[in-house]
Amino acid sequence: MKKIIIPLLFISLALAGCSASTPIANASPNQATSTIAATSPTTEQTASTTSNDKIEYYFTRAHQHPEQALESQISSAKSTLDIAIYSLTKKDIVDSIIAAKKRGVDVRIITDHIESKTKSEASELPLLKSAGIPLKEDTHSGLMHMKVSIIDKSVVTTGSYNYTQNASTDNDEVLVIIHDAKIASDWTNEFEQMWEDTKDYAEIK
Repeated sequence: MKKIIIPLLFISLALAGCSASTPIANASPNQATSTIAATSPTTEQTASTTSNDKIEYYFTRAHQHPEQALESQISSAKSTLDIAIYSLTKKDIVDSIIAAKKRGVDVRIITDHIESKTKSEASELPLLKSAGIPLKEDTHSGLMHMKVSIIDKSVVTTGSYNYTQNASTDNDEVLVIIHDAKIASDWTNEFEQMWEDTKDYAEIK
């Protein structure tokens, strides 16, 4: 995998422990700066962007609603949506993925083999499967610990944010959105390697 050195992205990915610029109603990137002022966690804040507007980031505990930012990106998908996600249990996000499939988007999902057996995720995966979305899980000894969506091979979302209720409301989490076709192409290549790897990944039936 090619190494792409972007300081902000590196810092954001380092936060991932466990757990296209479409503005959302209460988090307008155009009104923000590249940093967030220290405020009470109950204070509503707008999203933050870098100076070139190619990177947005949304913190859960700053009430920046990463789930809404993610759903907005998924809703903007026109042709492809590739998702590699450790935990996928939030109903609204599942619904937005299914809606993308219904409007003709080519959707693929890879998740973690342990998480796929949990009660909460196991109840959502059949809904995705019944919508005609192909699902895969890792079969290697490690975790499929990524939290990535690639939209139309031009936008990437990543960070510590899992697609769960706790990650949306309680945890210290961040969702990073990268509007860069070159980066999206590199991440798509990595996703393709995972998808085509029949040794370490298998279809969820």
